[in-house]
Amino acid sequence: MSSSSTHPMLTFWGYSPFGGVGTSRVEREYEGPDERCPACGRYRPLKSFKNAKIHIAGPGSKWPDFLNCHGLSIFHERVVKVMIEEGLTGFLAHPTEIVKIDNKRLAARPAPQYFLLEIYGTVEIDLNEKDGVGGNVCPLCFHNLRVLGRGELGKDRIVPILDTWDGSDFVRTRNWYTLIRYCTRRFVDMAQQNYWTNFRFGESMPGVGMWGDARKSGRISYYDADWFERTAEKVRAKHPDLFCE
Repeated sequence: MSSSSTHPMLTFWGYSPFGGVGTSRVEREYEGPDERCPACGRYRPLKSFKNAKIHIAGPGSKWPDFLNCHGLSIFHERVVKVMIEEGLTGFLAHPTEIVKIDNKRLAARPAPQYFLLEIYGTVEIDLNEKDGVGGNVCPLCFHNLRVLGRGELGKDRIVPILDTWDGSDFVRTRNWYTLIRYCTRRFVDMAQQNYWTNFRFGESMPGVGMWGDARKSGRISYYDADWFERTAEKVRAKHPDLFCE
C-alpha cells in the first residue's frame, strides 16, 4: 500500500478522445498479414503506423486537439509540437493524410496536420487485481481470455507495477492487451496549461474521469489548478484498501 501522493494508480492516466469530430476510417499500410496467436488462436494485427490516411466525420465546427477514433491516438500538430519541445518520451509521431471531410463547416477551414502516435513505452499491471487469479490472459499475446458478463469490465482494477515501468511518459500495458494507452501526469498538466480540447483522462487508471468541460454535476475538469488533488481524493475514496493511513 502507498500514500495518496505516490500511489501507482495516480502515476498513469488513461486518455481517450471526447467529442463529436472524429475519423470514420483510418487506413494504414500493412507490415504483413494478420496472423493468429499459436497459443490462443486470436488475431494479432501487424498494421504499421506509417502513411495513415484518415476520413473525417462527425459534427463540430472546430478542429479538435484529439480526433475521436477508438483505440488510436491522433493528435493535432499543436499538441505534438509541445510534446516534442517538452521532451516527452515513449512515442513516435507519424504524420497522417486527410483524404475526405464530411463536415462542410470543417471542410471550409484550413485543415491542420494530425499525427498518429505509436506508443512504445511500457509498464506491467498487477493481473491479480483484475480478477484475483492472474488476469486470465494469454501468456503469449496477452489477450483477455475471460468471458465478461454485463458490467464486469468496470469492476477490473488497473494497478501498475512501477518496478516494471521503463520511465516513458506514454505507455501501453506490456502484459495485458488493450487499446487503452496511458500517460504520466506531465501530459495532463500540459493539457491543463495549454487548454487542449477533446481529452478525457483517467479511464481505467486511476478509474476516475476528468473532462475539459466540467459543467455536469460531479465532473472534475483538468483545466482546474487543483485537478490532481481532487482526483486523488476520489481515487482514495473508491479504493481505500490500496492506501495506507
